Amino acid sequence: MCHHLRGFLGIVFAVLLIFITFVTSFEAVTYWTPGFYRDEFEHYQVLDDMQAWMGDEMTMDDLCDVMHQTMVYLRGDRENLIVETTINGGTTEFYNENEKSHMADVRQLFVICLVVRSLAILSCIAIAGFLIVVAGPRGALGYLSRGFNRACLLILGLVAVIAFLAMIDFTRVFTVFHEIFFSQGNWMFDPRESRMINMLPESFFSDCALRIASTFVGAMLAFLVASGVARQFTKS
Repeated sequence: MCHHLRGFLGIVFAVLLIFITFVTSFEAVTYWTPGFYRDEFEHYQVLDDMQAWMGDEMTMDDLCDVMHQTMVYLRGDRENLIVETTINGGTTEFYNENEKSHMADVRQLFVICLVVRSLAILSCIAIAGFLIVVAGPRGALGYLSRGFNRACLLILGLVAVIAFLAMIDFTRVFTVFHEIFFSQGNWMFDPRESRMINMLPESFFSDCALRIASTFVGAMLAFLVASGVARQFTKS
């Protein structure tokens, strides 16, 4: 029974570590990549789209500042999404009320993920410490590596399925995601009325998804190699 409990804790540790890695991969792409938003805005010519759909003219620097303030808000470090910027030569709020409502829901999801990640980190430390006490450093390493191998292969398989579906029809995957996490339905916008949807077209999100998936899979493969080395060490 004690052996099974330790094996179960090894799997729990692995699942928590995978969640931590996913959230951190998301953060690395959306917060830590220099020039990411400017490059995307220039690539998809979002300023031209804003002018074509809504007659709005603004500079790239102002648009990037709006995005910066938005990302600060989404992680809970800004109280509201009242973001004023220069459009058509005058100062105005960038977001309308419908956009603010949706972004408030996105913020809630962001903050929950960050809080859960912090709890997951503490839980991983506690599990690893417990296993070291009851099974010794080498024994703990064995349980953790076996648990990670099992969970990692399952998650990578799931990621592969989702990636395959996204390559076939990203719009459908994107829609299902929003229907699951934003079931209140306030995530659909008209480009003739929404600056946000012109700033963040679907192609932008497909690029984000690809970068996040690549970062996550790369980290998982590195952990998988490390886990294999650890298992060999425990057998020696």
